[in-house]
Amino acid sequence: MLYIIATPIGNIKDITLRAIDMFENIDVLLCEDTRKTSLLLKKLKIINRPKLISFYDEVEKQKIPQVIEMLKEGLEVGLVTDAGTPLVSDPGWLLVKKCQELGLKYTALPGASAAINALVLAGLPLGRFSYLGFLPKKDGERKKILKQYKDIEGSKIVYESPLRTEKLIKEIREIYGNKVELRIIREMTKKFEEIKKDWDGDIRGEVVVVFS
Repeated sequence: MLYIIATPIGNIKDITLRAIDMFENIDVLLCEDTRKTSLLLKKLKIINRPKLISFYDEVEKQKIPQVIEMLKEGLEVGLVTDAGTPLVSDPGWLLVKKCQELGLKYTALPGASAAINALVLAGLPLGRFSYLGFLPKKDGERKKILKQYKDIEGSKIVYESPLRTEKLIKEIREIYGNKVELRIIREMTKKFEEIKKDWDGDIRGEVVVVFS
């Protein structure tokens, strides 16, 4: 069976009891970065460690047949990303789709999600929201997507590199107008967590932008 396992986005204490139990009992663990996952297992003091296999965007397609064979053989297989919930702007959806097609069992172990956590911290309308993930690096493509969501009701969530956040903020204001409400959230669940209404030029930590 395939287990999609959420991991902490910053504070290791956010790991779930179910995730810890799963790490102790699965045979194989698919990882976006085996080094980061190995460090997580070490911090969690997992004794019976599963076999770690690299499973990132660039190799997902070619490794799916190998994973499918393991599942057919009856192995218990876990899937994690570097932080947060797998498949959300991370590898895994192609594998889940293949499991559906073949009738192979899978389930998800809920836990931390940067998108949902940022939305809760933003203090903006929660009735409806749109997840835009990582926008394209090219200006034209990025602006096109922002414009497509302009008339859609609810808050929007965007992941961005701190080096490109200032440019993104300018584009959002340019397209949505000065009345748009913005929240720039970084270092979530960590000691220096911040929620700001404008960009201050500080490039520490990963950034989530929520606007409405």
